[in-house]
Amino acid sequence: MSHWCNSLSRNLSAAKRPGYAASQRSLGDCSESGSSLLETALVMPILLLLMAGAIDFGRAYSIAIEVESAAHAGALYGVQNPSDTAGMADAVKADAPNLAALTTTATYGCECFDGSQSSTNCVTVPVSCSGENYVNYAQVSASDTYTPIFPYPGIPSSIVLQKTVEMRSGGD
Repeated sequence: MSHWCNSLSRNLSAAKRPGYAASQRSLGDCSESGSSLLETALVMPILLLLMAGAIDFGRAYSIAIEVESAAHAGALYGVQNPSDTAGMADAVKADAPNLAALTTTATYGCECFDGSQSSTNCVTVPVSCSGENYVNYAQVSASDTYTPIFPYPGIPSSIVLQKTVEMRSGGD
Protein backbone atom coordinates (compact mmCIF):
# COMPACT_ATOMS: atom_id res chain seq x y z
CA MET A 1 0.00 0.00 0.00
CA SER A 2 1.09 3.54 -0.60
CA HIS A 3 1.87 6.01 2.17
CA TRP A 4 -1.48 7.82 2.11
CA CYS A 5 -3.34 4.53 2.00
CA ASN A 6 -1.48 3.34 5.17
CA SER A 7 -2.36 6.49 7.08
CA LEU A 8 -5.96 6.18 5.92
CA SER A 9 -6.10 2.63 7.29
CA ARG A 10 -4.72 3.78 10.65
CA ASN A 11 -7.26 6.59 10.84
CA LEU A 12 -10.15 4.30 9.97
CA SER A 13 -9.13 1.70 12.54
CA ALA A 14 -8.76 4.48 15.12
CA ALA A 15 -12.28 5.60 14.30
CA LYS A 16 -13.58 2.14 15.25
CA ARG A 17 -12.20 2.42 18.81
CA PRO A 18 -14.54 3.32 21.62
CA GLY A 19 -14.73 7.03 22.17
CA TYR A 20 -14.06 7.98 18.54
CA ALA A 21 -16.83 9.08 16.16
CA ALA A 22 -17.08 7.01 13.01
CA SER A 23 -16.44 8.90 9.79
CA GLN A 24 -19.49 9.35 7.57
CA ARG A 25 -17.42 9.70 4.40
CA SER A 26 -16.63 6.63 2.35
CA LEU A 27 -13.20 7.01 0.82
CA GLY A 28 -13.20 3.75 -1.12
CA ASP A 29 -10.88 0.80 -0.97
CA CYS A 30 -7.18 1.62 -1.17
CA SER A 31 -6.60 -1.37 -3.47
CA GLU A 32 -8.56 0.43 -6.21
CA SER A 33 -6.38 3.51 -6.24
CA GLY A 34 -5.12 4.21 -9.76
CA SER A 35 -7.61 1.87 -11.44
CA SER A 36 -9.23 4.72 -13.36
CA LEU A 37 -5.80 5.74 -14.61
CA LEU A 38 -5.17 2.18 -15.77
CA GLU A 39 -8.57 2.00 -17.49
CA THR A 40 -7.89 5.30 -19.24
CA ALA A 41 -4.49 4.04 -20.38
CA LEU A 42 -6.11 0.91 -21.83
CA VAL A 43 -8.96 2.72 -23.60
CA MET A 44 -7.02 5.76 -24.88
CA PRO A 45 -5.22 4.01 -27.82
CA ILE A 46 -8.53 2.63 -29.06
CA LEU A 47 -10.16 6.07 -28.86
CA LEU A 48 -7.21 7.67 -30.65
CA LEU A 49 -7.38 5.05 -33.41
CA LEU A 50 -11.12 5.68 -33.83
CA MET A 51 -10.52 9.43 -33.95
CA ALA A 52 -7.76 9.04 -36.55
CA GLY A 53 -10.07 6.86 -38.66
CA ALA A 54 -12.85 9.45 -38.42
CA ILE A 55 -10.46 12.22 -39.47
CA ASP A 56 -9.21 10.15 -42.43
CA PHE A 57 -12.77 9.31 -43.51
CA GLY A 58 -13.74 12.98 -43.24
CA ARG A 59 -10.78 14.07 -45.37
CA ALA A 60 -11.56 11.44 -48.03
CA TYR A 61 -15.23 12.45 -48.10
CA SER A 62 -14.33 16.13 -48.40
CA ILE A 63 -12.02 15.44 -51.35
CA ALA A 64 -14.68 13.26 -53.01
CA ILE A 65 -17.17 16.13 -52.74
CA GLU A 66 -14.62 18.53 -54.22
CA VAL A 67 -13.92 16.15 -57.14
CA GLU A 68 -17.66 15.81 -57.82
CA SER A 69 -18.20 19.57 -57.68
CA ALA A 70 -15.30 20.17 -60.06
CA ALA A 71 -16.62 17.63 -62.59
CA HIS A 72 -20.05 19.27 -62.38
CA ALA A 73 -18.52 22.72 -63.03
CA GLY A 74 -16.67 21.38 -66.08
CA ALA A 75 -19.83 19.79 -67.51
CA LEU A 76 -21.80 22.98 -66.90
CA TYR A 77 -19.18 24.93 -68.85
CA GLY A 78 -19.31 22.22 -71.52
CA VAL A 79 -23.03 22.54 -72.27
CA GLN A 80 -22.52 26.28 -72.81
CA ASN A 81 -19.37 25.80 -74.93
CA PRO A 82 -19.69 22.26 -76.35
CA SER A 83 -16.57 22.11 -78.52
CA ASP A 84 -14.19 23.72 -75.97
CA THR A 85 -12.81 20.63 -74.18
CA ALA A 86 -9.76 22.57 -72.97
CA GLY A 87 -12.12 25.12 -71.39
CA MET A 88 -14.00 22.27 -69.69
CA ALA A 89 -10.74 20.99 -68.20
CA ASP A 90 -9.82 24.51 -67.08
CA ALA A 91 -13.22 24.91 -65.42
CA VAL A 92 -12.63 21.66 -63.52
CA LYS A 93 -9.22 22.78 -62.26
CA ALA A 94 -10.52 26.26 -61.38
CA ASP A 95 -13.30 24.75 -59.26
CA ALA A 96 -10.86 22.58 -57.26
CA PRO A 97 -7.74 24.68 -56.62
CA ASN A 98 -6.84 22.61 -53.52
CA LEU A 99 -6.40 19.42 -55.57
CA ALA A 100 -3.06 19.78 -57.33
CA ALA A 101 -3.06 16.22 -58.73
CA LEU A 102 -6.59 16.43 -60.16
CA THR A 103 -6.84 14.84 -63.61
CA THR A 104 -9.68 15.44 -66.02
CA THR A 105 -11.00 14.30 -69.39
CA ALA A 106 -13.72 16.04 -71.34
CA THR A 107 -15.74 14.97 -74.37
CA TYR A 108 -18.77 16.31 -76.17
CA GLY A 109 -21.17 15.08 -78.78
CA CYS A 110 -24.81 14.74 -79.70
CA GLU A 111 -27.32 11.95 -79.25
CA CYS A 112 -30.97 11.18 -79.79
CA PHE A 113 -33.36 12.35 -77.08
CA ASP A 114 -33.89 8.76 -75.98
CA GLY A 115 -30.13 8.07 -75.90
CA SER A 116 -30.36 5.31 -78.52
CA GLN A 117 -27.64 6.68 -80.83
CA SER A 118 -24.84 9.15 -80.30
CA SER A 119 -22.10 10.85 -82.25
CA THR A 120 -18.84 11.88 -80.59
CA ASN A 121 -17.83 15.48 -81.34
CA CYS A 122 -21.19 15.76 -83.14
CA VAL A 123 -19.54 15.44 -86.56
CA THR A 124 -22.76 14.02 -87.96
CA VAL A 125 -26.17 13.92 -86.38
CA PRO A 126 -27.17 10.31 -85.57
CA VAL A 127 -29.16 8.83 -88.47
CA SER A 128 -32.27 7.86 -86.49
CA CYS A 129 -32.58 11.38 -85.05
CA SER A 130 -34.68 13.41 -87.44
CA GLY A 131 -34.68 17.19 -87.44
CA GLU A 132 -34.59 18.65 -83.94
CA ASN A 133 -34.84 15.24 -82.24
CA TYR A 134 -31.31 15.29 -80.77
CA VAL A 135 -29.44 16.94 -77.90
CA ASN A 136 -25.87 18.03 -77.33
CA TYR A 137 -24.01 16.66 -74.34
CA ALA A 138 -20.81 17.32 -72.47
CA GLN A 139 -19.18 14.60 -70.41
CA VAL A 140 -16.45 15.41 -67.89
CA SER A 141 -14.51 12.98 -65.72
CA ALA A 142 -12.40 14.18 -62.81
CA SER A 143 -10.25 12.05 -60.52
CA ASP A 144 -7.79 12.51 -57.70
CA THR A 145 -5.81 10.07 -55.55
CA TYR A 146 -6.35 10.14 -51.80
CA THR A 147 -3.67 8.85 -49.44
CA PRO A 148 -4.80 8.15 -45.86
CA ILE A 149 -2.81 9.68 -42.99
CA PHE A 150 -2.24 6.29 -41.37
CA PRO A 151 -2.03 2.82 -42.95
CA TYR A 152 -5.02 0.69 -41.98
CA PRO A 153 -5.25 -3.08 -42.37
CA GLY A 154 -7.45 -3.99 -45.31
CA ILE A 155 -7.46 -0.46 -46.79
CA PRO A 156 -5.19 0.34 -49.76
CA SER A 157 -2.40 2.88 -49.32
CA SER A 158 -3.99 5.14 -51.96
CA ILE A 159 -7.59 5.43 -53.13
CA VAL A 160 -8.71 6.88 -56.48
CA LEU A 161 -11.72 9.18 -56.10
CA GLN A 162 -13.42 9.63 -59.48
CA LYS A 163 -16.61 11.23 -60.69
CA THR A 164 -18.07 11.45 -64.19
CA VAL A 165 -20.78 14.00 -64.97
CA GLU A 166 -22.76 14.20 -68.21
CA MET A 167 -25.05 17.12 -68.98
CA ARG A 168 -27.37 17.52 -71.93
CA SER A 169 -28.64 20.63 -73.66
CA GLY A 170 -31.22 21.17 -76.41
CA GLY A 171 -30.40 20.33 -80.02
CA ASP A 172 -29.66 22.73 -82.83
